[in-house]
Amino acid sequence: MKNKRTWLITLTSWLVIVGLLSFLAPSSKEVASTSKNAGLPETALSIQADKIVKENFSSSEGIPLLIVFEKDKAATDEEIQSILTLMEKNYPGIPQFSKIPLEHRASFVSEDKKTFFIPLVLEGQLESKEIHEQVKEIKKNVSNIIPAGFSNYYTGPAGIASDTIELFSQADIVLLLATVAIIFILLIVIYRSFILAIIPLIVAGIVYGVVDRLIGLTGKFTSITIENQALSIMMILLFAVITDYSLLLYARYKEEQDMKVALSKTKETILFSGGTILAGVVILAFAIYEPYRNFAPVFAIAVIIMLIAGLTLLPALFALVKTPKKKEKITKLWANAGNVSTKKPWKVAIPILLLLGIGTWHATTIVYSYDLLASFPEELSSREGFTKLGEAFSEGEIAPTTILVKSKDDKVTTGIQEKLEERPLISQVRRSTSESDKYTQFSIILNANPYSKEALNEVETIRNELKDQHVLVSGETVKQVDIRDINNRDRLLVMGLMTVLIGLMLALQTRSIRASLLMMFSILLSFGAALGFSTWIFDVFFEYKSFSYRIPLYTFVFLVALGVDYSIMLMSRLKEERKQYGELEAIAKAVEKTGSVISSAGLILAATFAVLVSQPVMELKLFGFAVAVGVLLDTFIVRPLLLPALLTITKRGK
Repeated sequence: MKNKRTWLITLTSWLVIVGLLSFLAPSSKEVASTSKNAGLPETALSIQADKIVKENFSSSEGIPLLIVFEKDKAATDEEIQSILTLMEKNYPGIPQFSKIPLEHRASFVSEDKKTFFIPLVLEGQLESKEIHEQVKEIKKNVSNIIPAGFSNYYTGPAGIASDTIELFSQADIVLLLATVAIIFILLIVIYRSFILAIIPLIVAGIVYGVVDRLIGLTGKFTSITIENQALSIMMILLFAVITDYSLLLYARYKEEQDMKVALSKTKETILFSGGTILAGVVILAFAIYEPYRNFAPVFAIAVIIMLIAGLTLLPALFALVKTPKKKEKITKLWANAGNVSTKKPWKVAIPILLLLGIGTWHATTIVYSYDLLASFPEELSSREGFTKLGEAFSEGEIAPTTILVKSKDDKVTTGIQEKLEERPLISQVRRSTSESDKYTQFSIILNANPYSKEALNEVETIRNELKDQHVLVSGETVKQVDIRDINNRDRLLVMGLMTVLIGLMLALQTRSIRASLLMMFSILLSFGAALGFSTWIFDVFFEYKSFSYRIPLYTFVFLVALGVDYSIMLMSRLKEERKQYGELEAIAKAVEKTGSVISSAGLILAATFAVLVSQPVMELKLFGFAVAVGVLLDTFIVRPLLLPALLTITKRGK
């Protein structure tokens, strides 16, 4: 009775906390926004160049919105003039294109006159939600004033920001419902009990309520940026990990018939499991690129609350339900896996190492993209508008690169202009009509997609060659150059620090350098194989030839932090079995005893991350698929076969 009272107090405390937070704190979605400066630090050369452009050539700050108009047949001059006049009347801040002579409109009217565009600047330092609201209002107004027969699209930075919010606001509801549904179905199959299947979801719902509001408070009272993409992945992680803890705890509850004993037996595993995830996400705080860094506080809050819930709320709810019947159930599959791995370790290890090695090799051949729009659905307004502009004008016209020369000497500026005109990837060099006391400004138009590898390399070369002549480069392409450099630095740093930190944690848990090295080796190989096989599948079956530059780091952080959990569960059980058996038999017994719970947890974790494949953004599709593949490799190949075989081989070699 005393124990029951303790569990009731625990449950009541959680309900009171989530109730208070729901009334007093904002939700995470209310404070969500996007990174400033494209995620780059203020010290980035492209951001410094942007500031100089604004200070010397721009009268106001804002975010550009490109409104693209298209007609099936050539528009007459009168039709174009009419739309320009209507737009200028409704939006006085846009350039007065209607006053430009017809023969000089080539810069914004296509040669066949089927397409033209109008740039509109949303003034002020706007948050992403404010941008979205303004773009929605503009869309509504423009649809009412333009004549029939014209299609219109909204692209540029403001259009992309608005579409990003729209995508995630619609997708998150589907994501939540799909996650809950798939976990519930799998738990029903595993437990064959509605009550036991619903408990993990109730716990996850309560924990999500607390985490959501704590993140909301963080976004409201700190300068930390809360991003929608981080929130989507956090929700998946939360439900999956709580379910993992549920399976582990309940399996031990059945075995021990006492929740306090079961909790004492699983406490170390839950702590180290949560610790590895926490270590992985906290390391992201060392990244320079803001979208990476912004993951750290969101996931740190989630992991800490999940850990507390796993040690308090989860056992409380299970203990308040009827004590399960103890069943000694031996699964031959996992007993056989343990036996074959310890009796024939080389025959098990070699083919698995070859398989994972092939996938890892393929991961080294991946081509990465820095084009955000390429990750969006093709029918999205901002992507369609971008495509229409590229077809009607040239890809380089969409995002010109600005060259700033800190000189008013005509001889110096003419020499730089001539150098630029000689470069084969540059189609045009235009001297700006805007005046400055210190700087001369050029716009260069590339003969390539401004987000392509060729364009990035070209602009980087120009900046490096002209840096001694006091030249700065501004624009979307050079921002991607800086992002590429920072991403390469961040990837090496985060992966390296995370590998070392988790390796040290594993050594602490296992009290064995050998075991921790083998665990890290196997999980890193699993990551490489998952990334390689996933991108190969997307290439062959879905014809994706390049992938977001953020995929490797995201996949590494979550797959390594989550995948190593199952090895932790195995090694925790191995420590117990060593008290009764010799080393090899203890390894086999550990595989047998943990097989069912780990395979169930792995299936649910893989299924929940696979839900991300339903998302409209290709980056999330591949990330979810790669993590699912990696978890399945860990669950059914690395943990029950490869790791026991490697432990056996290295033990025998002593």
